[in-house]
Amino acid sequence: MTAASPKPQVDTSKPHPARVYDYLLGGKDNYPVDHEVALKLPEASKMDARLNRAFMHRAVAWVARSGIDQYLDIGTGIPTEPNLHQIVQGIAPASRVVYTDNDPIVLRHAEALLISTPEGVTDYIEADVRAPQEILDHARGLLDFDRPIALSLIALMHFLPDDDDPYT
Repeated sequence: MTAASPKPQVDTSKPHPARVYDYLLGGKDNYPVDHEVALKLPEASKMDARLNRAFMHRAVAWVARSGIDQYLDIGTGIPTEPNLHQIVQGIAPASRVVYTDNDPIVLRHAEALLISTPEGVTDYIEADVRAPQEILDHARGLLDFDRPIALSLIALMHFLPDDDDPYT
């Protein structure tokens, strides 16, 4: 019997974009260090976060009504209802969704909250957008890469510095 690898620890002494975003949306899954960052943002940031969330809802609903039933959401953030899988599985119950984020606290919430419809599948991988092969290898276990897959990178790419070469 092999020992399970330890789960990564959540560092609550440093802010994380997923938790700051959760705070801006009025969520409860954030820490004082995240509040401090959020309070330094322009006043419109809270409205911008809500508008961004509303855009995601409209976009994935449109995609689901267009017949796409596979989704790869990279940089998912802390699950806030309704989340992507709830929107698309409400339209196409057999939809398959793979969520990805690099924050261990997102993983904890994903394990509890990302529950699929009986017809569909919802999965989660803790990984970084800068490790695309790891994400794709995991997603291939659930998604059919010979069929269309909607890729969601909502509110993510601006966190990558130019040194990470996000353009390639």
